[in-house]
Amino acid sequence: MSGQETTEQRERKKPGRVATSCAECRRLKLRCDRKVPCETCLKRGCGAICPNGSLTSSKGNRLVLANTEELHNRIEIMSTRIRELEDALRQAHSEDFDQPHPLLAGSITVIPQGSVPETSPSLGESGAPFAAATTTETETVIDAFGTLTIGTRGETTFMSSTARSEYLIQPPIKQGRISSSLIDNPRLSRRVLDAWMPDNDLTPVDDELRKLVMGHLPPLSEAIRLCDIYLDWGKTLWNPLSRHELFDGVLESVYRAESYESIPGPHDLSLLFSVFSLAALFDFDRPAYSVEAYEYYILSHVALNFSCACTDTTLHTVHAVLHIVQYLDLSDLQMDPSRAYVFIGLAVKLGYRIGIHLHSARFKLEKCDVQKRSVVFWQMFLMDTWLSFYAGRPPNVSPDWIDAPYPDDEFAAQSDKGEPEINWHSWSWRYSRLLHEVLVNAFGTKTPTYKTILELDRKIRDFPIPPHLQPRCEKEGPRSSISSQVQRLYLLTSKEATLLNLHRRYFSQALQDAPTDLLKHKYGPSVMAMYRSAWRLIISHSQMVANIPDVIARVPIFWSHAFSAAIVMCMIVTRAPTSSMAVSSLHELDVVYDVFQKAAPTTKIATVLLDPITKIWRKGHEAVDHPNAEGVLSRAELDRLGGGSTRLISKNSPSPSHTSSSPSSEADPYVGQNGIRISSPPSSSSVFELSSSIHPRIMQDMRSFNGFEPSFAAVATPQESLVQALTDAQFSQNVFDAELYAAAAQHQVLNTFPQPFGAQEVYKPDGVVLDATWQRFVEQLGF
Repeated sequence: MSGQETTEQRERKKPGRVATSCAECRRLKLRCDRKVPCETCLKRGCGAICPNGSLTSSKGNRLVLANTEELHNRIEIMSTRIRELEDALRQAHSEDFDQPHPLLAGSITVIPQGSVPETSPSLGESGAPFAAATTTETETVIDAFGTLTIGTRGETTFMSSTARSEYLIQPPIKQGRISSSLIDNPRLSRRVLDAWMPDNDLTPVDDELRKLVMGHLPPLSEAIRLCDIYLDWGKTLWNPLSRHELFDGVLESVYRAESYESIPGPHDLSLLFSVFSLAALFDFDRPAYSVEAYEYYILSHVALNFSCACTDTTLHTVHAVLHIVQYLDLSDLQMDPSRAYVFIGLAVKLGYRIGIHLHSARFKLEKCDVQKRSVVFWQMFLMDTWLSFYAGRPPNVSPDWIDAPYPDDEFAAQSDKGEPEINWHSWSWRYSRLLHEVLVNAFGTKTPTYKTILELDRKIRDFPIPPHLQPRCEKEGPRSSISSQVQRLYLLTSKEATLLNLHRRYFSQALQDAPTDLLKHKYGPSVMAMYRSAWRLIISHSQMVANIPDVIARVPIFWSHAFSAAIVMCMIVTRAPTSSMAVSSLHELDVVYDVFQKAAPTTKIATVLLDPITKIWRKGHEAVDHPNAEGVLSRAELDRLGGGSTRLISKNSPSPSHTSSSPSSEADPYVGQNGIRISSPPSSSSVFELSSSIHPRIMQDMRSFNGFEPSFAAVATPQESLVQALTDAQFSQNVFDAELYAAAAQHQVLNTFPQPFGAQEVYKPDGVVLDATWQRFVEQLGF
């Protein structure tokens, strides 16, 4: 006899006494029709617990249902709908009356939050009910997690909402096996090229291959010249090896060696070739993006495989991989960050292997070794954070595992008073910590509230800048100050690019909701922040192209920022042509288009982006000159394109196909993904409710812009525009705080990052989901 039959016999000792009613009907002494579920339970709304379950009484004689999820969902929908009606009533009433409508009194509009039983099973582990039912401020979730591109053979690429705008123009075009420049100048043998190709099977490494690679070392005089260029430009663009380590260590050991086996370090040869590749990029005796730089990069890549990087890891191994990443980033004309992102991941894993993320003093290493390891780690952290930010992918380094201190500031500048000021690299390392916080809190899987966005905006603007790195309002000096000019431009664009990505999803939503009065929208601060950041990027870029064109032509990221700024100005012109910002935005669009057009004949990156920038410029002028023309971007066209979703990219199909949306959402641009109609544009009162979180700079800009005369922008000289743009870029009137040098202040900066492992297993939006339009706009440009 089975165990189940034994249990049934024990439960039914007297077959004639089997219960004929369900448990709930017996408890309430009601008539039961003996169905499952019975009609009585169905009428009472507790059919899910019939026949064996029963309702339990709680404190205050209240009854708790076994499952109240559906009820909570209905309450959430009704609460959202009530707030939508309140917003519509508030806006309609404010047009004719100064006093608020009686039905909008605070005691009426506040929805009670304590009606949900505390013991409800629908509560999460934290004991809090659904976020939409507990949040006092009406929050909306902007669906801007990114774009997933799937090729015809299943190859897949993901980019989140922070990806550089040129990466969203078109899917990365798979390059041929060998660059055309190498085919035209076949200095490297086929054996070397085959060993470099990353999609090939592992090529066996033998003495012949090692001799071929070492045979491509330049003459010693040329090597010394390239090392000097590397050290000179490393002050600004990368953190270089020290002169002593480079010349007396790496260069001497490689050039004195008779064969690869006699080189002391397993990856010193790879490191030296990576130094040559970076130096060749900024060798002004060669054209920009020269073939020699590409060849040195290939040789460094091949030499890295001469010894297994995973087992024979040294500090020079990590440094070599970082230089390879820097070369890929500085020479990216293919608009594809994938290879650099993979290599920075390798560098992070190798760095973890040798423990540079920890405080090396605990291992009782020499002070100079501790300094070297700290420098390499923080440069690795900076590159990983920025590459992840620009590629739209998660960072590889978690601050929870970091114990490495900031290295000593050996190149601290001197103020006018003779006091030390933090140098460029030390500032950039510290700012990368803040950028990592922005990545985790603003672009992670947990959607932030708008208040969180404004708080991050405040942190970015208030991040201190040493006086010698603050952008200059006056015109910069001759070539002797090129390094300082590039450092200041990097600093300005770092902050502005962060703000541009932080606000652009809310900026897009404001354009969709309130194109006629952008600054009175709930997201009006984001509109102002985007406009100002885009304006500063355009003005500073155009001025630097005029001052040092040969240098700016070799740094693609500056052109990328200008391209993103042009998209912002075009969006204002095409989506809000009657707004007060449209005329000035069109003027700035003309400025950036003129810069690209004039630079294209001599600048490769400008040539690559000239076609998309031309289309953006034309669409902006079409919106103003021919408002009813078909070329103007309409809201229906943008909503139809469905950005931030899975796309199927095919070589045979020039336009991406998107996942289909519901007919109702296509017909009505104010219908969200869950079928709930979104309210009309929020009134200006929403802005004042958040005024305590808005940075004073934004509030000042919003107040001043209301009285801004568009004709002023059209007649302002470039120098006048530069003065105002760079003055605004100071972000704070305070001088750089010397307390940042103190150990306590550094410790505080290092511990401002929350735990990154707080994501829920199942993603549930916190409220009504609104479609972001940034990526859809880029796709609509027709590339």
